[in-house]
Amino acid sequence: MDRTHNGFCKVKIEKGVKTGMEKKKAVAAASLSMFLLSSFALVVPMPPASASSVTHRYWVMGGMTCSISDLVSIPNVTLGDWTTPYHTRPPYLAPLVGQLDITFSDPWTLPGYGMIVNLTALHETYVGLQHVWYDETTITWYRLTLTLEEDGYGWIFLNATGDVDCYTFNNCTGVYWKQPSLKAGEKAADTGALPSSGPDGVAGTADDGFGSGTNDPAGSSIFMLPGRMSVDCWIASRWILLFTSPWPQVFTTGTAYDIVDTPGRRIDGRWNSTEGEPCEFLAGEDHPGWQVNYGDPKWNAYGTYACVWSALNVSTSLGPLDVIFQAKQRLVREDVLIADVNGDEVCNIVDIVIAALAFDSRDEGPGDDGIPGTGDDKPIADRKYDARGDLRPARGLVNIVDIVRIALDFDERLQP
Repeated sequence: MDRTHNGFCKVKIEKGVKTGMEKKKAVAAASLSMFLLSSFALVVPMPPASASSVTHRYWVMGGMTCSISDLVSIPNVTLGDWTTPYHTRPPYLAPLVGQLDITFSDPWTLPGYGMIVNLTALHETYVGLQHVWYDETTITWYRLTLTLEEDGYGWIFLNATGDVDCYTFNNCTGVYWKQPSLKAGEKAADTGALPSSGPDGVAGTADDGFGSGTNDPAGSSIFMLPGRMSVDCWIASRWILLFTSPWPQVFTTGTAYDIVDTPGRRIDGRWNSTEGEPCEFLAGEDHPGWQVNYGDPKWNAYGTYACVWSALNVSTSLGPLDVIFQAKQRLVREDVLIADVNGDEVCNIVDIVIAALAFDSRDEGPGDDGIPGTGDDKPIADRKYDARGDLRPARGLVNIVDIVRIALDFDERLQP
């Protein structure tokens, strides 16, 4: 059976590594291994305090995530395309699953950079990725869950003064800044740690390695989430904790790029790049005529954050692990939310068509009862399943409920 992603999230190769889809017979062990990370030490900076702040809930209304991983200690493991954690369907995120509350500080002035707003992601409100899939090699069901045990943190540059791109390479000694970063070659972080925000405490300024040498638009942002990943396996009719470990994510509204640069490793040369979008409608990037000033009720209505990161030679219960992963999330404020599943700021026939084309299709997973090993299990997703059209609280099936949900917002627009 064809288990490819039909062109989604293809492997990109540099340094002479061959392109193309590789067989996946043994990829399950390598894919699972990305989750078996040992503990990482994370340091959270303390941003300047604000006299007052405001908190909004944001929902993940679109995006994707995928990764390549390799267990170094297991010989002859064939690497697949970017298939983890979604093994049998495109790596889209379903709308209205992920969420978090973000606190925005009052603007404060950083000399030379103008006004900055601090961000705090409240860990107790965070709902991250949760996915259940079947591994045909180990004949086992697995469940992945992302949480936050500490608050995330970040910054928005209200003026076009921040340089928020994130270019890195990785080897067995840690993560390093890469050209065009002005600190190319300098160490960004130890394996599994978040990068420093520099002496001024704000990432995206001249004293840290973020950036490409060109300032980004107003509303540009860096957001760091000290997450925790847990993986369970279904054994003897119950979930057994396989491991739990910190899982840092470095998000930017600019360009995120990372490459593995360790000759002799099987994922040497694997790389990826993706781009976010600055805070709208402050930036006016999508629709210049809709640009607003800070303080407008919809200055922070939505934004898109991108992350590409890797970790090599990480100790796991199955031996050393190499992994590179990509994530992208479109965050929309709850009070302006519409069922715009393709992200063009309007709910119209295009959104309905996305759900209609996936009508009556099911995701990979344990079925409606949520229990593996029963008659409604779905080890392989239907080929036409599209997570973008799956808006129901109970995930895994696109049907008339999803189409009605979109239709209720038909012709609604997300604009100032």
